[in-house]
Amino acid sequence: MMVLFTSRSEKKAIPIVRRILDCFADRIGNDTWQTVITHEGLQAVNRLLRRTATKSTAVSCRWIRSRSRSQLLWIVGNRQRFDSEGRVPVNWTAKNILHNERENEWSRMPELKALTALASLLHDWGKCSDYFQAKLREHRLSADPFRHEWISCKLLEAVVHLSQAENDDAKWLTNLASGNIRDTDLQQTMMETEQRRLEPLPPVAEYLAWIILSHHRLPLLDKETRNEYREEAALSFEEMFRRLQAHWGYETETGKAEREACFTFSHGLLCDDGKRWQKEVKKWAGRLAGMKLDVPDKIRPLLLYSRLCLMLADHYISSQAAEDAKNWDVPALWANTDGTKKRKQYLEEHLVRVMKQALTIAHSLPQLQQKMERVCENAFLKKQSKERRFQWQDKAVAAIHHFRSQQEGDTAYFVVNIASTGCGKTMANAKIMQALSKDEKSLRYILALGLRTLTLQTGDEYRERIGLDNNELAVLIGSVAVKKLHDIEKYRDAGCDNLMQDEAESAVTGDVETLLDGTIVYEDTFSDAQKQFLELFFNPARSEEGDKNRAFLNKPVLVATIDYLMRATETIRGGKYMLPLLRLLSSDLVIDEIDDFGEKDLIAVSRLVHLAGMLGRNVVLSSATIPLDLAIGMHRAYMQGLKCYNQFFAEHKYGAAVLCDEFKTSVAAMPFSEADEGYIRFHREFIKRRAAKLMKQQVRRKGYITPVATSAEDLHEKQQAYFEQIRIQAEKLHDTHHCLDKRTGKEVSFGLIRMANIDPCVALSLYLLKHAAPEGYAFRVMVYHSRQLLLLRHEQEAYLDSVLKRKGEDGDIIDVQNPVLRQHIDKAAENKILFVLVATPVEEVGRDHDFDWAVIEPSSYRSIIQLSGRILRHRSLKKDISSPNVAVMQYNLRAFLRDKQIAFCRPGYESSKHSLVSHDMMKIIDVTALRQRIDAVPRIEKRNPLHPEMSLVDLEQRVMEDFNSDTAQGPECCNGWLKEYWWLTALPQVFNPFRENTLQEITAYRVYQDGKMSFRWYDGHEFILKENCWDISMYPDMTLAMEANLWLRRDYMAALKRYTSLQEDESEEKGIERTSKQFGEIVFPASENISWYYSDQLGLFKTKAVQ
Repeated sequence: MMVLFTSRSEKKAIPIVRRILDCFADRIGNDTWQTVITHEGLQAVNRLLRRTATKSTAVSCRWIRSRSRSQLLWIVGNRQRFDSEGRVPVNWTAKNILHNERENEWSRMPELKALTALASLLHDWGKCSDYFQAKLREHRLSADPFRHEWISCKLLEAVVHLSQAENDDAKWLTNLASGNIRDTDLQQTMMETEQRRLEPLPPVAEYLAWIILSHHRLPLLDKETRNEYREEAALSFEEMFRRLQAHWGYETETGKAEREACFTFSHGLLCDDGKRWQKEVKKWAGRLAGMKLDVPDKIRPLLLYSRLCLMLADHYISSQAAEDAKNWDVPALWANTDGTKKRKQYLEEHLVRVMKQALTIAHSLPQLQQKMERVCENAFLKKQSKERRFQWQDKAVAAIHHFRSQQEGDTAYFVVNIASTGCGKTMANAKIMQALSKDEKSLRYILALGLRTLTLQTGDEYRERIGLDNNELAVLIGSVAVKKLHDIEKYRDAGCDNLMQDEAESAVTGDVETLLDGTIVYEDTFSDAQKQFLELFFNPARSEEGDKNRAFLNKPVLVATIDYLMRATETIRGGKYMLPLLRLLSSDLVIDEIDDFGEKDLIAVSRLVHLAGMLGRNVVLSSATIPLDLAIGMHRAYMQGLKCYNQFFAEHKYGAAVLCDEFKTSVAAMPFSEADEGYIRFHREFIKRRAAKLMKQQVRRKGYITPVATSAEDLHEKQQAYFEQIRIQAEKLHDTHHCLDKRTGKEVSFGLIRMANIDPCVALSLYLLKHAAPEGYAFRVMVYHSRQLLLLRHEQEAYLDSVLKRKGEDGDIIDVQNPVLRQHIDKAAENKILFVLVATPVEEVGRDHDFDWAVIEPSSYRSIIQLSGRILRHRSLKKDISSPNVAVMQYNLRAFLRDKQIAFCRPGYESSKHSLVSHDMMKIIDVTALRQRIDAVPRIEKRNPLHPEMSLVDLEQRVMEDFNSDTAQGPECCNGWLKEYWWLTALPQVFNPFRENTLQEITAYRVYQDGKMSFRWYDGHEFILKENCWDISMYPDMTLAMEANLWLRRDYMAALKRYTSLQEDESEEKGIERTSKQFGEIVFPASENISWYYSDQLGLFKTKAVQ
C-alpha cells in the first residue's frame, strides 16, 4: 500500500517525528513523506509515533487508493491540527486557551476539592490513639477494639461539640479555620464521649464523617442484625446516617482497658504541634465554611467523587516511601509500617500528602473524563454492510444520526438491542457506540460479557472484523493460562511450529493484593505524556501493575467479563472498585446477554447501570430475549443515575432511548418528568411491531413435547427411562434432520442434548456410550461442561468451533474434511451417524455453533429459546422447515425423579416465592405455539394478566416484574439503591450479591509429578497433594467399546506433551510437570462428604451420579 505522512508537529516533536519517518519513508517535502509499505510495517510506524508522542506531536497518514482517491487511516497526537478528514487548515477563527468548557461542566469542582481536602486531612486522625500507636510499635495484627475510622469520626464529632455547632456547619468550620481547637479540649471531650454511637451532626460534618467511615470499608451489620433492615426504608441522608453506629463493622469486643486506649491520646492530636497539618486544616475548613453545599438529596455524586479521590490518594501515598523526617513536627505519631514492619510515614506527613494527592486527582478528573484515547478513522465502521442480513446495522446508525441532528443540547442514550440470534448484534453495538459518541465518529466503550471464555474470542473478532489493533483494544481475562492457550491455538491456525515461547515464569503467581486481578492483553503504545498523566492516580514504581492499570483505563475499547466492572458498585471493602469506576467515567458501556442473569444478579447489575447514568455515559443492553420488565427496570435505574449526573454537572444531559432489531430502529427523547411512563409506552409499541414481524419470518425451528412416563419406583430405573426417551428422540430427529456425506452417502447429523446440571449430563453421556443403538444407528458422544481441566476444555472448545461453524444450505450434501469426523464416518458400519454433544447451559450463550437438532431438558423458557438458537444458526433455508427439530422433555429430571415442589431452579426462575402448580411442560407452556415456531416472542412480549403459577413464561415474567418493582422499599430491592439512601452502606450488596455462590469453590490442579498424575492445591508457594482429602478417584468403568463411541477422544498427558516446549537443560518430565501446573486447573464446589470421579473424557463428577 502507498501511504502519505503529513506532520504538523511543533517544537521538540519535530526532530523526533522526522527521525522516525525518515527510517520508513522518503521525505518529499519539508514535513511530508511517501512510501510503499506493508500493513505490518505501517502498524510499526504507528506504534513508534504513539510511544514518543507529546502535546506537540501531530502526524496524519493517508492511504493513496487510486489516482483520484485517498483515505485517512489515522492521526497520532494533536488531532486539532487537522480536520476530520485529515486535511491541514489554512486559517483559524478562534482559539480556546481557557478550557472553560471543562470549568462549566465541572462547576462544582471547588466544593469537591474543599470536601476532599478536609476529609483527607481527617481520614486517619484516629490513628493518634494510644492503642493504634502501640499496635504499630509492637507489630500487632489483632483487630482494633474500635477501628481508626470510627475514632476519626468521634474526633470530628468532638470538634462540632466543642464549637457548640450541632446544627450549624459554618460555626464549627470557622472555629476549626481559626485554630481555636486545642488538643487538651479534644482529649477531655473524647474521654467523656459515648464510645459506640455518633451524636447528631450538621450536614457537612455528616458528609465528612461518611467519607471517613467508608474510606476502607462500607458500613455493614453482622448476619443476625442485618435481616431486621431488609424491608426498612431510608428516605433521607440524615435518617440513614444516624443509623450508623460502631456495631456497623467498626468495633470488636475486647477488654475495657483496650477500649479506653482507643480514646486516649498521650502524644497529642496534631492540633498543637502539627504545624503543616494545622495550616492545611485552617485553609480548607475556611474554604468549606464559605461554601453552600446542596441539600442532602443532591449530594450523592459529590460524595462519590470525593471518596474516590481520597481512596486513590491513600492507596498512592501509602505505597510511597517516607519523606525526610525534618520536614515534619510530630515524630511521636506514625501512620503505617513498611514491608519489614518498620514504621514508615509520620501521621502528619501521611495526612498532608494524601490531601495534596487527592486534590491533584480531583483536578485531573475532568481530563480523565474527556481526554482519554479513542478509536478514530475506523474503516470497517464507516463501511455499509453488503450482506443483506447485516444491513439493519447501518439503518440503526442512520436513525441515531437523524435523531441527533434534530436535538439541541447534550443527550445520554439508553439502548436496547434485541435483534435475533445470528444477526450480528456484537458488530452492531460497535457501530451504535460510534454513532452515539460526541463527534459521532469515534469509539470508546467497554464490552461487558457474561462468560470468561468469550472475552478472548470476542477480542479476536474485533481485531479481525472491525480491524482494531492491540493499541486500540484491551482484553481482560481471568488468568495467564487462558490467554496462553488461546495464543497457542492461533499460532497453530497460522501454521507456526514454535507453539510456545516459554519464559522462565512460575506456573502460578502470587502477589500482594492489586487493584486489578487477572491478565490484560494489550500492546504498550503509551506516550510519556500518557504515562505521566495516569501516574497521578497510581504509583509509577510498580511498573507491571501500573502498565495493567494504564491499559485498563486508556485503551479505547475494553473487552472484559462483567465481573470486573461490577466491582465499581459491589466492592464492600478495599479499593478494587476504583479502577472500574475511573474507566466508566470516560467510557460508554455495552452489557451483552443481560437476561442471562437471575433476579438477584439483575438487581446488582442495575446498580452498575445506575452508576453509568450517574457518570453521564451511554448504555447498551444486548440480547435477543430481553423481557419488558427487565428493560423498564434498567431504564429506571439509568434515568435515576442520570438525574444524579445533572445534579453535579452544570451542563445537563437529556435522556433518550433507542430500541433496535433487525427490522427497525426507534429513537425517542425521554423527559425526566415522564421517563418511566414514556419508556413503557415506547417499549411496548416497539415489541408489538417486532412480534408481528417475527411471526412473518421464515420458520427455522419448531418444537414438540416428548412424553416421559415409567412405572418404576426406583430412582435409578426412572433416570434410565428418562435417558432412554432422550435417545429415542435423538434418533427420531436425526431421521428428519440430517445431511448426506458426499463420499459415502451416509446420513450424518450433529445434535445437541441440553442437560440442566453437570452430573446428569455425565450420567446421560455414559448411558449413550454404554447402550447399543438400534440397528443402523451409530452414536458418537461428547460431554461438554465447565468442570473439566482447563487444557482439555480449551482443546474441546477449539475443536467444536472448527467443526460447527457450518455454512451453506440446510440439506446440502456435505464433504466432511475434519479427520476425526472423517474417520468415524468411514469406519462406521452403520448408515446413520449421530454426532451428539451432551452439554450443560455453557452451550446456550456465546457459542457460534450450528446443529441440526436438539433435545432439551427444560429449566426455563429462556433456555429453550437460547438453546434453539444453536439450531440452523447460520445455514440458509429455501422455505420453512416442515418437521420439528427441537424436542423438549415433558419434565426436567429434578421434577421427574422426585416431583419436587421447586423444580425449575439451579438454573431457572422457580423459587419458594414463585412456584408452579405443575412441572408438566404440556400444561405450563403453549404446546401449539411451540409446534408452529420457536422464537423470542413469548419472552419479550408480556401478557396481561399473568398466571405465574400456571405458565412457565408467565413465571419468568413475574420474576422480572418483581425485579422492576417501583413500590418495594429497603436495601434488598432496587429502590433501596436508586431512590433511598442504603447506598451509604453495604447492605444492598450483601442482600443481592452478584453471582452469589452458595458453596465455596476449590481451584485444583491436575499435576504430573514424580511420574504420576494427581490433583493438587496451590497454596501460593507449592502444589500440595490433596487428592485423598477431596476423595477424588479415577472413573473405573470406561471400556474400549465405550471409548469407540466417543466423538472426540481426549488424553490429558498427550495434550500436555503437545503444549510443552522444553526450556534449556530441562527434561521432558520436568517440562510436562511445569505445563500441568500451568494448564491443569479445574474448579469444583467445596463440600464435605462428597466423593468424586475424574475422567479425561467426562471431566469431574460426583460418584453418586453414576451409581
